[in-house]
Amino acid sequence: MKLDKDWAQVEALFDAAWDLAEADRVDWLRAQPAPAHLIDRAIGLVRAAQDSGDFLEDSAGTPAERRRSELSVGARIGVWQVIRPIGRGGMGEVYQVERADGQFRQRAALKVIAHSGESSWQHFQAERQILARLDHPGIARLIDGGLLDSGRPYMVMEFVDGEPIDAYCERRALGLRARVDLTIQLCDALAHAHGQLVVHSDLKPSNILVDGDGRPRLIDFGVAHLADASRITGRPVLLSPDYAAPEQFGGDDVSMATDTYGLAATLYRLVAGVPPRQTAGLASPIVLTQILEHEPAPSRLGPAAALWRSSQAQRALADDLDAILARALSLDVASRYPTAQAMRVELSRARDRRVVDARRHQRGHVVRRTIHRHRWPVAGIGAVVTSLAIGLGAALWQASEARRQRDESQREQARLEAVQQSVFHMFRSAGELKGGEASAADVLDHAAQRIQDEFARDPDRGAPVLQALGELYLLINDYEAATPLLERLASADASVVDPALIAAGRFDLAQVRFRQGDAAQAAHLLRIAQTFWQRDTERWAALLVESRLLEAQLLREGGDAAAAIALLERARDEQVALSGPVHRDTGVFHNNLGVTHMAVGDFAPARAAFRAASQVWRDAGLAQSPDALNTLNNWGAVEIAAGDPVAAEPLLREATDLRQRYFGPSAATAAALGNYGKLLLMRERHDAALPVLLDAAEMGRRFAGHGSLHHVAALSGVAEAQLGLGRKDVGLATAQAALAASLQTLGRNHPGTGMAGLALARAQAEQGQFEHAANLVSDAERIASDAGPAGGRLREQADSIRRLYRLPAHPRVLDTATPSP
Repeated sequence: MKLDKDWAQVEALFDAAWDLAEADRVDWLRAQPAPAHLIDRAIGLVRAAQDSGDFLEDSAGTPAERRRSELSVGARIGVWQVIRPIGRGGMGEVYQVERADGQFRQRAALKVIAHSGESSWQHFQAERQILARLDHPGIARLIDGGLLDSGRPYMVMEFVDGEPIDAYCERRALGLRARVDLTIQLCDALAHAHGQLVVHSDLKPSNILVDGDGRPRLIDFGVAHLADASRITGRPVLLSPDYAAPEQFGGDDVSMATDTYGLAATLYRLVAGVPPRQTAGLASPIVLTQILEHEPAPSRLGPAAALWRSSQAQRALADDLDAILARALSLDVASRYPTAQAMRVELSRARDRRVVDARRHQRGHVVRRTIHRHRWPVAGIGAVVTSLAIGLGAALWQASEARRQRDESQREQARLEAVQQSVFHMFRSAGELKGGEASAADVLDHAAQRIQDEFARDPDRGAPVLQALGELYLLINDYEAATPLLERLASADASVVDPALIAAGRFDLAQVRFRQGDAAQAAHLLRIAQTFWQRDTERWAALLVESRLLEAQLLREGGDAAAAIALLERARDEQVALSGPVHRDTGVFHNNLGVTHMAVGDFAPARAAFRAASQVWRDAGLAQSPDALNTLNNWGAVEIAAGDPVAAEPLLREATDLRQRYFGPSAATAAALGNYGKLLLMRERHDAALPVLLDAAEMGRRFAGHGSLHHVAALSGVAEAQLGLGRKDVGLATAQAALAASLQTLGRNHPGTGMAGLALARAQAEQGQFEHAANLVSDAERIASDAGPAGGRLREQADSIRRLYRLPAHPRVLDTATPSP
């Protein structure tokens, strides 16, 4: 590093002040006769060094302690067994582990957090539910966590079998475009995390692994936050000074811009061949000066820059990246790209040889890129002149449009930033309220009350946060908690609160009302929101298209499936026009169209829709996402309903395997296991079905609740498997338990109760109790009839049992759908 001429004096002042007591350092410096600008620099260094504490020191213990692992091979931690140590860093030790409870096979990475005490564990408890929401193929998920006997917290994360992104690129000698493509994928993953109000805050090459499929994966989400809780006790997080953002060393709050800095610093390493800063072996004051006062050298000066000069296309991309990185790595947070999505847009423009906003001020850049985009139709001098004239006109329009979009993006980003910071801090304070013992419900409820109070004091400022928390409750299906928040926003005064936020609140409330069974109110709120968006269909095109999903559900609920299908087909085409054929939102429309066809028994178009959705998931790199697994399940269900269990089996087996491998135990995994187990029953493979359904029943009870549909459906399947294996008494007892649980939780008229009743009817018929069985079948038929088209499958099962056991057809006797004594 080249130091300025004043550095020797600044360093001397710093060294002298650092030898004093912390409380006396700044006052002593202010009393010195040195020039004011030197005093100010020295004070800045002292304060940064005090805030950052021992971030540059080797504080992981003595050499012997650093060599000694916390855990030994074969050790058991909860349900996990240590297979081997993977690595060690400033944040802690990492081990490869496997589940050892016999439930199913799952490999994971366990990280023991360094520099943590009781406050860190309390902090982790509060953040654990937030981190668990991260659900993206580019992010290694948090699976589990707890305390070791030593008192140190640990996190269990999805195991990523890959190598750091810098080593991956260099070992394969990837070109510059391929390196940008990897970074664009990371922008998508980071945008997902920021949308869930989660910041990584320690992005660097070693925290980005590229797996065997060539997909980059972000690891260690939450580790820096957990370690950062130790600031309470005066022991700060260990960050890499070569990649961390300057504000992380001055005690300022991290934000989404902090993460975009870390991602840009990683891209700098891939482009320049070295990190933005190289601080190894430098004294702490020099490192702090380099971090806080000096921006990185241009990436074109890095040792790898010569690799990118072999072609005109490579040179153009390298020049674009140099400008993009200069902006992304600015010392001034406000000058950087505010979001990962904003940086993604710029990188995509650079990759596609379009106008890059970071270079728009450079002479000739817009003209050259416009001519490049129109290069193929150009023929002859006259054509060149004509094309140039058109190109310049287009460039002026594009510049105007880009400014409009940028202004809109900045307004939206300001809103998102306010939401992220407000909710983030409220969740933290809620966790601290009960000394770290707060449950997820405590955290959310406390935050909700704080946000409502804020809205009452300042509606305009509180409205974005009110909507964010209302949407969060909606996402986790807590409709009762979402309702008062969204009602307050939906009825706000449009002269005080942004009308766009009110419309969004009405749309969210419409979804809540629909899921609560109030279709009329849902339709009313949806119409009001759509009326607002239709005032500017270009600006609100995406929301209008998204709203068609709920509109179609309302049509289907009202019995007009044909209109629902027609609406979804039109909206799907609009979605393709908006986002292209390979996009998650397009896949969602294909999937919902398939569900609607399936609900009315149109199996062929349903199958085609699910096939189209699956193709989207594969092409978009989302084949392991929850959306993709839902589509596989739906497709399998269509094949079963169409009478082709052989075609359904590989679909459901793949969905189950992927969900277990990548997402672990959950209510959704219980549903997948249950579907697969029922399919095995249809194929009369009772011995194979029984363990699958037992797992599904226990998982459904644990994650969806005793008597939930997941629990009852799987338990009914267990009874059927037991009967198929000749265990009649056990099957009868299991079926009785399933029906009792369903009656207690779902109620007498729920299709799940009808399903459990049929399982008990079969068990009773096997015991010769035909009168009881006939009553249960009659009750199931009544439930199926009340359910309309959705009760078709239940009705078929009831008919099958009645025919199989030749049960008498007689009027349903009330109060017979109860477990036998």
